[in-house]
Amino acid sequence: LWALGSVAGYASAYIFDRLAVIHADPLVGPFLRGIPSLVLGIVLVWKNRMFGQVWPRSEAYAGNRAVAALAVAGAVSTVGLFAQYFALRLGGVIVTVPVVQTYGLWGTLGAWLFLRERVRPVFLLGFGLLVAGVAAVSLGELRGWAHGWVPSPAWYWAIPLACGTALTYGIAGVFWRDSQLRGAHQSTAILIQFVASLATALGGLALAGRLRLISTTPARDLAALLISGVLSGIVGVYCIFMALRLMRVARVFAYTSLTPLVATGFAYFFLHEYLNLLMLAGVVLACFGLALTQIFRPQEE
Repeated sequence: LWALGSVAGYASAYIFDRLAVIHADPLVGPFLRGIPSLVLGIVLVWKNRMFGQVWPRSEAYAGNRAVAALAVAGAVSTVGLFAQYFALRLGGVIVTVPVVQTYGLWGTLGAWLFLRERVRPVFLLGFGLLVAGVAAVSLGELRGWAHGWVPSPAWYWAIPLACGTALTYGIAGVFWRDSQLRGAHQSTAILIQFVASLATALGGLALAGRLRLISTTPARDLAALLISGVLSGIVGVYCIFMALRLMRVARVFAYTSLTPLVATGFAYFFLHEYLNLLMLAGVVLACFGLALTQIFRPQEE
């Protein structure tokens, strides 16, 4: 039930993100969505008494390498989050989410290259299913485009944007893993990552000359983005941590691989996004491929 709760939290967050970017500027999304996660990080560090890990003069300090890795993870993932919001505006949830959820694949490749973690042959099968699933979703969306049923005439740009998001999430996961191998506690990791994330989000707004968006974005869209942050950064994270305490990692990942399918269902029923059988089959294939790439990881991981 906790694992399913995490799926519902993450899938619901995509719905509120999509509702917000229909009208709001996507550039404001990463900053607002990151606020609840930062609050969670502060609460967890306080609860677990881990403030020493972030204080350089403390004996419990996690070390410069671990802190730097988490800061990079926060910055890189936020760059991907900018791309995700533009992908959601152009392609909607059904096109964007299955592609974004391939971040586990890129994280596995990154861990193989930089952390020397093993990759099993079943990973290649999962990779093939993911590619086939994304291709099926794209072909199905083409049918919708031909009939004028897609969110935007430029919907196809959502795919490379979502791929960029998945790649940055995968890279961030490698840095996150590296920091934990060096002794950083989970609560410390969440705090540092989202401090860096909010700083990057503000920097992006400043570079674009859009800092005023924080105060000029309609209240309805601000609320949707904050709700998304609560659902993903608090509900989703808390549920998955609880699930990992009670169940094997492989089983937890088996459930979390359902996120694209649940998000697709939510988008179809609540946002009335275009969906046909080919697209649904593609999402199912992507979920199955994602499960294979995560479930059959080496036991020691």
